[in-house]
Amino acid sequence: MDADNLFEKALAEIDRLVNAGTVMGDPVEMGDRVIVPVAAFGFGFGAGAGGSESNGGAGTGAGGGVSPVALVVIEKNVSGPEGIRVVPLRKPGVVTEAITAVGEDILPKVVEIIKKEMGKEEEKEKAEVSEENPEE
Repeated sequence: MDADNLFEKALAEIDRLVNAGTVMGDPVEMGDRVIVPVAAFGFGFGAGAGGSESNGGAGTGAGGGVSPVALVVIEKNVSGPEGIRVVPLRKPGVVTEAITAVGEDILPKVVEIIKKEMGKEEEKEKAEVSEENPEE
């Protein structure tokens, strides 16, 4: 089997293993709640072949892991987004905590900058249209 076939076979197997049904686990009903587990997948793989026509070789290697990251809790008696909660199963890292802390202060400023830039872009587009159609 050549390297291309080995690579295609590895990709097909990963495609079979990782899909929406494996990332989002089977819902579990618990009284007035439905709990859906969420997992993260990580994979690495490689394939190679080499040598001459009479003396060659080929091989593949792969590694992977799965870890639970959250639970989606759906309240049957509460409609709309209020009835859905995401419960993280991992403790937030230092970077996540820093972004969250700083984000609360910076977010309004970022939104303001984006609005200004969008306004500039709209003005530029209007000017270009006016130049293309001077009679309007």
